[in-house]
Order: sequence, then structure tokens, then C-alpha cells
Amino acid sequence: MAKHFIYLFTFLCLAPISALIAQEEAHTVEHNQEAEPHKEHREKHFISASINHTIIFSAVKDNESRSAISLPSFGVNYTYFFNEKFGLGLHSDIIVEDFVVESDAAQGEGNGNEPELEVIERGTPIAVAAVFLYKPLPFLGFLAGAGREFSKHEDFNLIRIGVEAPFNISHHWEVFATVTYDIAIDAYDSLNYGIGIGKMF
Repeated sequence: MAKHFIYLFTFLCLAPISALIAQEEAHTVEHNQEAEPHKEHREKHFISASINHTIIFSAVKDNESRSAISLPSFGVNYTYFFNEKFGLGLHSDIIVEDFVVESDAAQGEGNGNEPELEVIERGTPIAVAAVFLYKPLPFLGFLAGAGREFSKHEDFNLIRIGVEAPFNISHHWEVFATVTYDIAIDAYDSLNYGIGIGKMF
């Protein structure tokens, strides 16, 4: 009799526990099934705009010797992310002022023994570059790519490298700081830095 009582008592104790375990397992499976589609449809596209300053290192002002100047500029970017770390983007910037630079490429011999430097006019140039983005951390990204700078005077191929520091606000909105270095081939170099805002969707 005591043995049957122990069996009955054990059954009454274990039955609710087993029911809770089965319910928890069903809930876990259901949660995983709901999580998979969400993972498949995660946000991959990022559009952003930024307000920048561009430093031109070889500018010529009032026919004086070359010097560095800082000009206002704006950026509009699109990036497609393959996953959390790698992306491919199309980045564009426009400098909203005209300026003149001395090219790093020598143009023959001047009056002395030194080569004569070419003077290049730039009228509100627009730089467009395809870049590869790598984010080793959620708040840090490195980019590198190539493109072309367009102006009403002359166009140049360019190489771009840079770094971004994004910070998530909410609802897939981000603010970020950006620094890029452009090498316009056979023309001039420039450093671009600023802040921006973008949305992932």
C-alpha cells in the first residue's frame, strides 16, 4: 500500500513538471520558427546624408603659393550590407565652392631647373566612389574604393580610403562621424570629415 502511495505521489508531482517542460519546448520551437524569417528579412540597405568640411592641401588663393584651405561639403551615401560586417556602397560628395589647386604632376621644365606645376580649376566638384566597407565592430567601419571626381573644368579618377563611427539611435536610425581621404590621380589630395545621419531598412 505504501508503495502504491509513493508511486501515486511521484506521478502527481512529476506530471505538472513534465507538462511545463513540454510547454517550454513548444514555446522555444515556436520562437525559433518566428526568429528565422526575421533573420532572413533583416535590414540590409543603408541610406545616409552628411555635412562635411573638406581640406584641400594644395590650393592656390590670390595667386599666392599653395596652402591648405577648408571648404564646406555635403555627402549622400548608399550601402548594401551582405551581413553584419561586410558591405558595398556608392558614396558621393559635393564641395559647394570653386577653388584652384596646383597639381602634383609636373608639366615640363619651367624657367629654372625645377618642373612647372599645373594649375587646375575646380568648380563645385562632385566625387562619386564605389567603396567596400568592413565593420570589425558595430561602432567602427573601414572603407576603401575608387571612383571619379566630376567638375565643369576637368574630371579625375580618384582613390578613397576612410573610417566611420556609427551610433545607433532607435528604429534603425544611426548618427555617425566620418573621415575620408581622397587621392585625385594626377591632381590633388583632400581630407573630408563630418557628421551624418542615416537609416537602415
